[in-house]
Amino acid sequence: MTSFKYYVGASIDGFIADRDGDAHWLQPFAQLPAVKEHFQQFFSTIGAVVIGGKTYENIARDVAEGKLEWAYGDKPVWVFTHHELPTVPGADLTFIRGEIGFWSKDIARSASVGDVWIVGGADLAGGFVQAGLLDELVLVTVPVLLGDGANIFGRGVATQLAGLEIEDLGRDVVVSRYTVG
Repeated sequence: MTSFKYYVGASIDGFIADRDGDAHWLQPFAQLPAVKEHFQQFFSTIGAVVIGGKTYENIARDVAEGKLEWAYGDKPVWVFTHHELPTVPGADLTFIRGEIGFWSKDIARSASVGDVWIVGGADLAGGFVQAGLLDELVLVTVPVLLGDGANIFGRGVATQLAGLEIEDLGRDVVVSRYTVG
């Protein structure tokens, strides 16, 4: 059965982006060999991707400007948005709006035998929690204090996490894996 997983990097004070919505401070850690390997293992289990409109817009801009390569290959990417957004050439994109629960079966079906990666942002991940559809949180914590910014699930989200598994990737980077709900 397909699982919905939120794999995200965060500062030790629980922020996934700074107060300007920027997450480039994560890049030095993403380049560490153990972090790359961990992510590649995770990504090999993914059949489809879900991205919020703001996060997608930032990614699409960085791809268009040559600052970033499209990281999702030919996997189906579902973008929750209320706005017209640019496409990324060669990407399998579906732009959607509406309730997460309404689209969840189509998204899961598009993943085939893989799982679904909730890329972000925080409000989208929080929406999956509130809809009772998030199965797992994979939190990569890096040794940075931001003091302010976007927290892991956005505002007003409460849930019970369980089944903690911890993996040390070295250089003070830790992966915490929780089941949700």
